[in-house]
Amino acid sequence: MQGNIKTTKMKKITFIFIIAIFTNCTVKNETKVIAKSFEGHSETILGIVESPNEKYILSGGEDEKAILWNKKGEIIFESDIHERSVNDVTFSPDSKRFITAGSDETFIIWDIDGTKIKTVFADKIYVKTVVYSNDGKYILSGGGDNIAKLWTSEGELIREFLGHSCTIYQASFSLNDKFIVLASCDKTFSIWNVNGERKNVINHHSSGVTVASFSPNGKNIVTASFDKTVVLWNLNGDIITKFTGHTDDVNQAEFSTDGQYILTASEDATAKLWKIDGTLIKTFGEINSVEYLSATLSKNGKFVIISSKNNKINFWNMPNKKNY
Repeated sequence: MQGNIKTTKMKKITFIFIIAIFTNCTVKNETKVIAKSFEGHSETILGIVESPNEKYILSGGEDEKAILWNKKGEIIFESDIHERSVNDVTFSPDSKRFITAGSDETFIIWDIDGTKIKTVFADKIYVKTVVYSNDGKYILSGGGDNIAKLWTSEGELIREFLGHSCTIYQASFSLNDKFIVLASCDKTFSIWNVNGERKNVINHHSSGVTVASFSPNGKNIVTASFDKTVVLWNLNGDIITKFTGHTDDVNQAEFSTDGQYILTASEDATAKLWKIDGTLIKTFGEINSVEYLSATLSKNGKFVIISSKNNKINFWNMPNKKNY
C-alpha cells in the first residue's frame, strides 16, 4: 500500500512539473509574439514605413509629429513642424532622404540627418499620400483636392493628373516608373502613364478606394476599400483574388518584398496577413480597440510592424512559414 501511495505521489509531482514547464513555455512564446515596441507618439499613428536600407523606421500621426527611429527604437529625429496631422511618410530609394505629408496642405522633404530641404505646398486641402519613384527622380502626391501631382525629387511641379472627383487616397509608381495608379474615394482607381495619359479607370468597389499599389514585379495591382474588401488585379483590370474578412474600412494594403503575401490593415483594429491566393495566414491586433490601424512589413520578412491602441509601434514576429 505504501508503495502505491509513493507511486501516486510521484505521478502527481511529475504531472505538475510537466504542466509547469508547458505553462512557462507558453508564457515565453506569448511574450515573444511582440519582439519589441517603439514609444513616442501621443495620438493615433497614421503611417509607418521602414527605410530601404533597413536602418530606420519613420512614422507620422495625428499628434502632428513625424518621428525617425533607429532599429533599437531610439528617436533620432522628431519633427512637429506640420501644423496638422502627418498622414503619410516615405523614404527615398537610397535612404538618404525622407518625406512627411500633412493635413496642412504640404509635404516636406528632409535629409536623413533631419535637415529640412524644402516645404512643398502640394494640395489645396490636405496631402494624403506621397511616394518616391523607384529610381528616386520623382515624387508623386495626392490628397483632398482630388488631383495627383508629379514632382521632381527637389519638389518642383511637373504635371497634374485630373479626373477623379474625390480625395486621392493613394498613389504609386509601377516597377519601371512609366505608369502610376491612383486610388480615390470616388469608388474608382485609375492607371496612367507618367506623361499624363489615362489608360484605364476601374469601377468595382462599392465604396471609396483607399489603396491602389503595384506588385513588386509590376504585373499586378492590389486595391482596398471602405467596402471592407481587398482585391488583387492583373494589369488588364481582371480580378484575380478577392480578400474578405475585415469587418470595417480597409485603409492599408501592401505586398511583401517577394510579392507572395499581402498585409492589410483595417479600422476594425486588426491587420491580416494573406497569401496572394486569398488564404488568411494570421490576424494581428485586438478587434475594435482603435479607430485606425497602421501596418507595414519589414524588409527582411521577419516582422509585421503595427500601431497599437496605446500609440506604440509593435514589431510582431512573422508566423513560421513551415506552418503555412
